[in-house]
Amino acid sequence: MGVRSLVSSLLLAGALVSAHPGHEEKVHAHAALPLERKSLDHCSKQFSEPEFVERTVEIHGREYARLRRSLGLDLDEEPKLRPRDYISVSKIDHKTSKAVTKGMDLSTLFSDSGACMLMPSVDQGPLYVQGEQVRKDITETEPGIKMTLAIQVVDYKTCKVVPNAYVDIWSSNSTGIYTGVQGYPGMGDPKDAGILKLTALRGVQPTDDHGVASFDGLLPGHYDGRATHIHAIVYLGATKQANNTITGGKAAHVGQLYFDQTLIAEIDKNTPYNKNKNKVTLNTNDFLFRQGANGDDPIVRYALVGKTLSEGVFAWIRFGVNTNSNQKVSPAAWMTSSGGVMNPNGPVAQLQRGGFGGGFGGFGRRWLGRGN
Repeated sequence: MGVRSLVSSLLLAGALVSAHPGHEEKVHAHAALPLERKSLDHCSKQFSEPEFVERTVEIHGREYARLRRSLGLDLDEEPKLRPRDYISVSKIDHKTSKAVTKGMDLSTLFSDSGACMLMPSVDQGPLYVQGEQVRKDITETEPGIKMTLAIQVVDYKTCKVVPNAYVDIWSSNSTGIYTGVQGYPGMGDPKDAGILKLTALRGVQPTDDHGVASFDGLLPGHYDGRATHIHAIVYLGATKQANNTITGGKAAHVGQLYFDQTLIAEIDKNTPYNKNKNKVTLNTNDFLFRQGANGDDPIVRYALVGKTLSEGVFAWIRFGVNTNSNQKVSPAAWMTSSGGVMNPNGPVAQLQRGGFGGGFGGFGRRWLGRGN
């Protein structure tokens, strides 16, 4: 039997951290409102039902097989693969401990999709670009370790999957740089408007009938002041337009996902990650990670797709969303048909005007949302 299938925050702020060397900003965008729950433990019965597991495994298995084929790897090979307060979460090894073998039942390997989080109500951070393309491959020409990321969206109250949602993600590249926003310190030449044309590692995907959206991208790089992470917004009721973007709907979920510290250390041994001179911030030293991991597990589960990390990673996680929620979204920029346009009332524009405690003049205090 061949590969039949696969895999069967958070943001609350009130602390100050350093994000660029020698610069600080005021905590502003991550003030949070409490939610009824912080985990999906009450959904364990539904998530363990054979039909649910089988469908989840089928979808992720298909994506895993596609990823291996795209990398020229034989699906019959037998690569080695190794399998929640915030301290305990940080000690969990999220790499699957089982070896993939020909004919195995992948439901035993990927039935754990992670606890994931019903995150506190938060702003999306300073580097969100609204209006990106609906596309699966967000890599473009960026170098780095390939990663397919599968996100399953479920209603945390009913424990049912949420089809026809749109998941919008963005992250830094291998050396800790975000594209698409002009004038944010540490993210390229602040006078270079060409940055607004860049779209790498940003994109949108719809969830299928089992609530799953997946992206082909890269493992992100680290930068000062934040643990390595990826951002996501889940839109409900949005409409796909003829220009391959989405409009309308509501942002039901805004959050971040993280990676094992041991995985990050291994990533940094590879080119071009090893050229990154930014200081590594540990998960346990990141306030937003600590908030998300106190009661839940915002770290992705993952498996290697080959025999070595450099050959690529398949990562998965489950988002519990409040379908009645409608979060405020204030992007730093919009992507339009004529290119990127900065939001004059967005977080970066406010920072430039000194709206977040002094602006760029001396960077008196560092905004915790740095780097989005």
